[in-house]
Amino acid sequence: MAEAIGWFLLGLLLLALGGDSIVKAAGGLALRLRVPPFVVGLVLVGFATSIPELTVNATAFLHGSQSLALGNAVGSNIVNFGLTLGLAAVSAPLLIRWKALSPLLMCLMLATVALILLGLDGALSRLEGTVFLVAFVAVFAYAAGRSRDEHAEVREEVVAYATTSTDLALNLIRVAIGAALLFYGA
Repeated sequence: MAEAIGWFLLGLLLLALGGDSIVKAAGGLALRLRVPPFVVGLVLVGFATSIPELTVNATAFLHGSQSLALGNAVGSNIVNFGLTLGLAAVSAPLLIRWKALSPLLMCLMLATVALILLGLDGALSRLEGTVFLVAFVAVFAYAAGRSRDEHAEVREEVVAYATTSTDLALNLIRVAIGAALLFYGA
């Protein structure tokens, strides 16, 4: 039992380090390509926490464990809302200044209900998966479009998150290291 817990904790550490490395590399490469820093930050904020889950899901799928992939996706959302936000709010009140948050939370609720309803037959089809992907792209485009109207404080925080080195060699090394860490962590 202790060995399993040790492997689990090591996997979590590798996933966290790999995800961070990939996020920094992606940010640096995007800034190097002169993508506006706020757009880079918005994308990184949106994807940073999902890279480890995507890696675990891809590994689960390759091993024929589609149920693990679904459980991982649902479980990570439960943990993000219940544990992560709960602990953050208990430690210090959360100030929500992002204008697009309310509509995005409504989209999250609708997606959750859709998953429940579409999963009642015991499976998600390729068509249903495609609907979720199209909805994701639409919601992301909506959030990016609304970004021009955000408060200056929010814009500054997002830009600060995206600020990193634009050195090409460093970012390629970050990608390689991050990919290896994600592979072994998953």
